[in-house]
Amino acid sequence: MWTKLLIIEDHDDFREMVKSYLKNQALKLTVLEASSAEIGIAIALREQPQIVLMDIRLPGMNGIEAAGRVRVHCPKCKVVILTMFETAAFKDVFKSEDISAYLGKSELYDKLVPTLLKFIGKSESAK
Repeated sequence: MWTKLLIIEDHDDFREMVKSYLKNQALKLTVLEASSAEIGIAIALREQPQIVLMDIRLPGMNGIEAAGRVRVHCPKCKVVILTMFETAAFKDVFKSEDISAYLGKSELYDKLVPTLLKFIGKSESAK
């Protein structure tokens, strides 16, 4: 079974890098993309992804607010916030039941796949 993953990231180069990295992993992912929170919310409503990778700093609406809106439409969706800032500080300040995990962008190569595997396992066993 393939897992739908939505990347919401306003920087095209970073979004493409994450997409390319994920394609080179041994994961069964259908990768969707959005360049803004508003577009991402609309895609989430239509496509019902199991996992959303979302930048915290987006034009217009920030990632924390957008996570709440995504979860309204996809209550079982796991939202992983991507940030350039210290993730421990964000975990303390932005505690939210809508956020499943925080990853620093600098930690992507070390922590993204293990985080996704944890969530893919949960979404598979829920079926």
